[in-house]
Amino acid sequence: MTTLLEARGIAKDFRGIRALSEVDLTVEEGERVGLIGPNGAGKTTLFNCLSGVLQPNRGQVMFDGADIGNLAVNRRALLGIGRTFQRLELFNDSTVREHLLIAERVRLGTGSMWKDLLGLGRPTSDEIKVCDELLDLLGLGEIRDEPIEALSLGQGRLVEVGRALVTRPRLLLLDEPSSGLDREETATLARTLRDVQEQQGFAILLVEHDVELVADFTERTYVLDFGQLLASGTTDEVLADPAVRRAYLGDADLT
Repeated sequence: MTTLLEARGIAKDFRGIRALSEVDLTVEEGERVGLIGPNGAGKTTLFNCLSGVLQPNRGQVMFDGADIGNLAVNRRALLGIGRTFQRLELFNDSTVREHLLIAERVRLGTGSMWKDLLGLGRPTSDEIKVCDELLDLLGLGEIRDEPIEALSLGQGRLVEVGRALVTRPRLLLLDEPSSGLDREETATLARTLRDVQEQQGFAILLVEHDVELVADFTERTYVLDFGQLLASGTTDEVLADPAVRRAYLGDADLT
């Protein structure tokens, strides 16, 4: 496999407090990689450094062999890095389809975002087709015209994933997508992500607190603890590591 994302020696300080210390990480094309760790371990900080929300104090972020450390979030998105957020970020006054249409029009550079948000934009038939095909793939086709406020949290998570996928990412960064979901909703999300990934071939880097989801969904996993890389390897190997068990649950069973 070809290395798609590579982080080398990432370090980040906040007013003298070390959030990340010399973290290395890679994601290969088409694979699913987990990033776990106790609360405050630095997971979201690393995500923000990878996506361009934050600039690391030291280190290098490479994407498809090119240094992207000086690129803004939108430039990284154009290269093929999509992202969802731990806190659901959806527009309550819009429908399911409209969320994807806004993202598609931003990707194409057509229309005006403020007009789209006010319902004054005029999406083309091709834009509608692209969004509807993705909604069908995500199992959301039957509710494409429903307002966001009428959806379950699990459906809202899938809408956010769909919005990220409209940008046609080569790498999808998922920030705790199971947050707030019950076990059935989490299983549905994981199953849908697998199906869509199989069809579209993008890679996934998953930050997650649900270790059971990580164990079932990912192929390799990195573990952060106090901003340092504690362990990495196949997910089975990592979750069996005594140091990882101690960091998480004090020698308790992770699964």
